[in-house]
Amino acid sequence: MGNIFSVSISGDAIFSPCLNCTVAKTAYIRDLEDNLRDLQAEYQKLIEARNDVTTRVKNAEDQPEMKMKRLDKVQGWLSRVEAVGTEVEATVKDSSQEIERLCLGGYCSRNCKSSYKFGKRVAEKLRAVATLKTEGDFKDVAERVLKDSVNEIPIDPKIVGMQSLFDKVWRCLGEDQVGIIGLHGTGGVGKTTLLTQINNNFCNVEEKKSP
Repeated sequence: MGNIFSVSISGDAIFSPCLNCTVAKTAYIRDLEDNLRDLQAEYQKLIEARNDVTTRVKNAEDQPEMKMKRLDKVQGWLSRVEAVGTEVEATVKDSSQEIERLCLGGYCSRNCKSSYKFGKRVAEKLRAVATLKTEGDFKDVAERVLKDSVNEIPIDPKIVGMQSLFDKVWRCLGEDQVGIIGLHGTGGVGKTTLLTQINNNFCNVEEKKSP
């Protein structure tokens, strides 16, 4: 007759993991109403922070004395706030139906699966809103944009007879030893026209350098 042996398995070893899983899921249901109130309150604070950042950006970009451009990280944050806002508003809209399913003082639900999923959704949105609110503390919201060093000036395209003089001056501008070039002559000989041509040629050179 073979040997007989027994193995003792504790009920706690089987029940504890199930209990922990159940407790974790139950927490989403138990805390649903509190998390929903917190979500609405925190989202309102996020909207206020967004409005403050938007005002700062607008004030910076509207400065008449210098050209300013909002930072990419600020624009990215504003876009994420808008996306999360759409999700939060949809969640709040769906909340009344889920709240009606709660029973036993909010500790249980007539549809535990649905309430668990919704409670988890609310908790996730709450964390997302809290993270965005922390990320929205910007020291600077815009940076100065350097203006073009040369602006093209309208000129009559039919002007002729100055190409050789223009070429001569333009060559001089490319020489390292030349520091100053003076244009002189009586009125009406084309000094201003020549300077305009030189200015516009600088514009063409800048455009070719740009990526």
